Amino acid sequence: MKPFLELQPTANQTFRLIGNGARGNLAARLENSYKREQEGDYEAACIMRYEAFEDILATFPDDEESIVELDRNHPNSLAAMEIMHSSAVDFYLAGEGEMAAAQLELLLDCDSEDPLEATPTLALCYAMCGEWEDLEAIDTDLGEKTALRPLLRALHQYVKGGKIEATTVAELARFKEFAAELKKEEHNADERYSQDIHSDRPSRNALALQLYLQAERALATYPEFLKALRELL
Repeated sequence: MKPFLELQPTANQTFRLIGNGARGNLAARLENSYKREQEGDYEAACIMRYEAFEDILATFPDDEESIVELDRNHPNSLAAMEIMHSSAVDFYLAGEGEMAAAQLELLLDCDSEDPLEATPTLALCYAMCGEWEDLEAIDTDLGEKTALRPLLRALHQYVKGGKIEATTVAELARFKEFAAELKKEEHNADERYSQDIHSDRPSRNALALQLYLQAERALATYPEFLKALRELL
């Protein structure tokens, strides 16, 4: 009897996750979890994604030094990567930063080019857990075009020394829409926002709100930070 998931090497020194039967169809399992979420059962969706993640992990070598690079052009392998990412987001939103970070680190081992853009969420997990050295190690990977980079620098400075450097505030203020979002007391992800962010060309205001909502769970770990930041922006 074939295992439901098998690692198959390719000529490009990557691997494919070959699925057998319904349990091995990772794309279908991921889609089913999204359907359950849309139906309003978010807890069940999280469990489905984590169970799929555990099945994927079980196919990898036990040796921690072994890195399995997956072939993202293979649908079932790409679905495996998407499951890792989605399950990590589930844990991040639940406040389980260490677990989420471990999943995201594994995902980046599977494809260091980061096609699913896992690095921003990993940075938020490191901030949530106070893993500042790890955060500094991926700071440049965030890129200069995102407000997340100066935001997390500001957070680190505040937690470490109780104040935020003026240069960091100025860098963050360059992202006008996001700075305006940070100043708000309420952040409404209403139907208008949903239509905007899912459009072909989301507005800058919608993108700013999206980034705030992504960062909100990590920022909640340090409740005094936003108050201090708002006074400087």
